[in-house]
Amino acid sequence: MSASPEPHFSLTRPATETLTRAWMAATISAGLTLVLSIAGALGIITLPGYDAWNLIDAAILGGLAYGVWRRSRVCAVLLLLYGVANMVFLAFDETARFPLLGVIFIYFYFRGAIQIFRDHRSSTPAPVDFV
Repeated sequence: MSASPEPHFSLTRPATETLTRAWMAATISAGLTLVLSIAGALGIITLPGYDAWNLIDAAILGGLAYGVWRRSRVCAVLLLLYGVANMVFLAFDETARFPLLGVIFIYFYFRGAIQIFRDHRSSTPAPVDFV
């Protein structure tokens, strides 16, 4: 019984790591939106599109991040759709720039949604025997 001196690398990530990245990306997005919307509402910065109405956006992202943290399939899908809808909205806005960070967040949302569905599929309860 000899141990190999070479490290063992796994190509698959643990489920908790994928889910943590998904809800952390949503939390970071909600936090950035919250800070920028408060700063825009107070007049500290003048960015186009950042005002007090974005507080609703931050609240929605925060709620969906909490749902993904609780492993809700509905929240995972809604978070992914919300991120894609925001990117489509920004694509048609003439004053908006292409946010690369948004694309990275959508990638994390997608991976998290896939992992939540995998977890729910693999943890299906055993059939009940009726005697």
